[in-house]
Amino acid sequence: MLPETFASPFRLMTVGGFPEPFLSLDEAEAARWRRERFDRILRDDVRDLENVRLLSTLSALADLLKERVSSQISYANLAADLEVAPKTIRHWIDLLARMYMIFVVLPFTGKLTRAIQRPPRIYFYDNMDVETPPDKLLGARFENLIATHLLKRLQFLEDKTGERLALHYLRDRDQREVDFVITKKKEVVELIEVKYSDEAPSASLRHYAKVLKPKRAVQVVYTLGRGFTKDGIEVLSPIEYFSNPPWAT
Repeated sequence: MLPETFASPFRLMTVGGFPEPFLSLDEAEAARWRRERFDRILRDDVRDLENVRLLSTLSALADLLKERVSSQISYANLAADLEVAPKTIRHWIDLLARMYMIFVVLPFTGKLTRAIQRPPRIYFYDNMDVETPPDKLLGARFENLIATHLLKRLQFLEDKTGERLALHYLRDRDQREVDFVITKKKEVVELIEVKYSDEAPSASLRHYAKVLKPKRAVQVVYTLGRGFTKDGIEVLSPIEYFSNPPWAT
């Protein structure tokens, strides 16, 4: 385990990034704080925004999404599980996004219309909302952590430069996946693969680094000590990676 410091991702992986739990580093207190925030958003904020009759079902949807972080989301499957229409699921996901509980990452296809029609991935602004099965929890929570930091970086750069930047994921018919794709004016500028402990550059990342020729291809590894480059792929710890975004300067 990495040493616990304000500079390391340990706290973000343990209690999340909101000020109260982050500063206290008390997991029990953080869990209570998180439950209260969750209930307040669903019961108060959502009710003030619009008339949602099935608040318990909306809450169940949020719980299902917590288990599906880093996976493609099927509106039809969620609708079947909750016994509502797929268009209701789409509307509720949009509502949760407007409440800053989740954000949606669309697939990279080269065309926006095709991306909208394909399954998205859902990530949570609060990293500790991720509740995947135990064997996948650390990996999914770390991927969620990277997703939130990438989104924050892109939003800052858009405000600073006025240029259109977008965050996507990539998955092809041969099941090759890259966790995140950053585009600038629809041009791929960076590919990012996220691993909890695997330091060997992934085959999919190496393949698409050759095909798409981005300015940068990176594998971010939570447990990595010192970064290195192999086959044109930078393998970095999260601190090394976010300390040096060369294409964004």
